[in-house]
Amino acid sequence: MKTITSPSNPTIKFIRSLKQKKERESSGLYYVEGIRLIGEAVRTQQKIAHVIVCYELLDSSFGKELISQIVEEGIDTISVPESVFESISLKEGPQGIAAVLEETWADLGAIMNIKGLWVALESVQDPGNLGSILRSADAAGGKGIVLLDESTDPYHPTSVRASMGGIFSQKIIKTSLEGFSQWKKANNYPLVGTRCGEGLNYRRYNYPKDMILLMGSEQKGLSSQHLEICDELVTIPMKGTVDSLNLSNAASIVLFEILAQHSG
Repeated sequence: MKTITSPSNPTIKFIRSLKQKKERESSGLYYVEGIRLIGEAVRTQQKIAHVIVCYELLDSSFGKELISQIVEEGIDTISVPESVFESISLKEGPQGIAAVLEETWADLGAIMNIKGLWVALESVQDPGNLGSILRSADAAGGKGIVLLDESTDPYHPTSVRASMGGIFSQKIIKTSLEGFSQWKKANNYPLVGTRCGEGLNYRRYNYPKDMILLMGSEQKGLSSQHLEICDELVTIPMKGTVDSLNLSNAASIVLFEILAQHSG
């Protein structure tokens, strides 16, 4: 285990820089913090570049056992004082354990190889929404997420934190509308879109086990080009004065209807 005592150390400065998308993209690495998330990263055998530990803050017995396991597995581990850890931490009341992991991306071929339930998102902008959808997709037995067009970064710290470990279980694909449309025509994989207003009640549709649930952006919903490639369009009936639901809430509602149908 290495020890770093200065917040201006190059490694520490690099870890701080991973808050920025351009640094994540150029390095292919991202930042994770907290006992639960790092425990899940170890359990699911994610590619871990560094683990950072502050024993002054780490008062959890599970956390200490986790660090012992990490060291035994030969994962690069850095011990830092409280001041250094707080310089990289993104949490109030940090738990004293963080890590740098390698991003993992798949391509559209993964859908036909794995099959099952997938979620495709058109231009999702809010990383918290994306993380929550990753969490719900995992809970509903989903296999992965397809990010279309100018979607936010799934490895943004807010997305990672909101996913509660879903970032580790779900395959992540990024592609364009054109690429996705060509893939859909070539493979004819069932594609069910959601929309506000006109559409089949989401509870009256019989969802296939192998399918993609396509959802639009928070502001505009699905574009006409995306609607055209859907095999079916479903809607969530609503009463009251609001005209739409939060994207992650809507995704959860439909995902758990799909799960309920397949669990009966």
